[in-house]
Amino acid sequence: MSVIKSNVQRSRAKFKLILCILKKIQTLLETNTKLTKRELYYQLKSLIGDQRVTDRAINAISCLLDVGMWALNIVAQKGLVFGNLKILLASGEILNCNVPGTLIPQDVNEIIELHSSAYFILVIEKESIFHKLIEENLPNKLTRPFIMITGKGFPDLNTQLFLRRLWVAMSIPVFILVDADPDGISIMLNYRFGSVKNAHVSHHLAVPKAKWLGVFPSELRNFSNNIQPLSEREVKLAEDLLKTPYMAENPEIVRELKVLIEKKRKAGIEGLIKSNVFLSEVYFPAKFFSHDFI
Repeated sequence: MSVIKSNVQRSRAKFKLILCILKKIQTLLETNTKLTKRELYYQLKSLIGDQRVTDRAINAISCLLDVGMWALNIVAQKGLVFGNLKILLASGEILNCNVPGTLIPQDVNEIIELHSSAYFILVIEKESIFHKLIEENLPNKLTRPFIMITGKGFPDLNTQLFLRRLWVAMSIPVFILVDADPDGISIMLNYRFGSVKNAHVSHHLAVPKAKWLGVFPSELRNFSNNIQPLSEREVKLAEDLLKTPYMAENPEIVRELKVLIEKKRKAGIEGLIKSNVFLSEVYFPAKFFSHDFI
C-alpha cells in the first residue's frame, strides 16, 4: 500500500501526474480510442523526462482502480507470435501467424476467434533465440504443430494477456525457455505466477500450469564455455525468488535456484548452441522425448 498526498512536497508531482493521466484515460474511454504507453509518454514528455515515471503512474492507477491497464485503453505491443494460428479481430482483420515476427495484437480483447491445430505453446525469453529457432526450421522438425511466442525479455502485460488467452481457449500445454540465470528464472516465474507489481490482475495474466523447459542451472555442467559468474545483484535476486510464497509448492524450482546460488554461475540460451542446428535437432527433441521439464 502506498499513499500519495497533494499537500506533501515529495508526493505533489506524482499526485499531479496521476490526475493528468486519469484525465487522459477519461477521454480515451469516452471516445473509445486507445494510446500506447509510449504515445502517452510522448504526450507528457515536456513535463516528464523518463518514461519509467509515467509507467509507474499508470501502474498506480491500475492498482487504485483494481483493473488491468487494458481496461484503461492504454495498450502495449512488444511481443511476437509465430506458428499454427489464425486470429480474427473484431475489425474483421485476420492475422495469419505463420509469417515470422507477427506482432501480437495490440488489444487482445479485440480477438473474437482463434483457429489452430497446435498441440502446445513454446514461450522464448529472447527475440534473438525466437528468430534463431525459425531459421533452424524448428516448426518442421518437431512432430507436432505448435505456436511460438516471445515477450522480448521481461514480457509486457499484453504478451502475458495473449498467452493466457490462448492457454484458456485452447487448453494446450505451455513450455517456457529462458536463460539459466536469476533474471531468466524471474521471467519464467512471471509468466507462471504473475508479478508483485501486477498482483491485482494476476488472475488475468498467469499461466500456473506452464512448464519450465530450461535452461536449468543444473544443466550448466554440460556447457564447455560461455559460463559467467553471478553478480551480487543476481545472487540477491535468486535469494529473493526463494522467498516468494509459491516456492513451497515448487521444490524442483527451489532446487535449481539453490544450484544457481551455490555455484554462482550462469549462462544464456546461446551457450547451448554447439552447431547451427543444435537447438532444433538435439536440445528440443531430447527435452520432449524425456519429458525433461519442471
